[in-house]
Amino acid sequence: MTEKDRIYHGVPSARDDDGQPRILVEKRKLGPTERQVDDLVLYELTLRDAAALGGFNWGYSGSGPARAANAILADALDLGTPWTCGFEGSTIDPVLQELSADFASDVLVQCCSQWRLSRPSVLRWCRGWYAQHGVDDLPTALRDLPELTSSR
Repeated sequence: MTEKDRIYHGVPSARDDDGQPRILVEKRKLGPTERQVDDLVLYELTLRDAAALGGFNWGYSGSGPARAANAILADALDLGTPWTCGFEGSTIDPVLQELSADFASDVLVQCCSQWRLSRPSVLRWCRGWYAQHGVDDLPTALRDLPELTSSR
């Protein structure tokens, strides 16, 4: 993905869709409010088999937030899909699995029905996690973090 400063937007299920919460990836819109989103959606994070697995979710501790964490982290770290990079599937990376579990419990459990997280904030959380756990083998996306933007 080329949009480095993207936003992850958790959207509750709507009556006209499949009943599953969605995670949209949006282009960051700077200005007095970032909540006026028209056609800024870049793409949507998807599951390999959402119907069988139960989809994404947040606001509690469980499998829905775990799947959401896998998808967000795989995208933010530019690792590919969760089922091919080590979060899920036949080849599980224990470091990525622990990173995802902690992200779900530290961040996604706290989210309300609708939320936004910037990619830089996700990367900074990940960088702190790697430092706290003494893991030196960083994904490329964590080696050069984006600059902080301030509203001052």
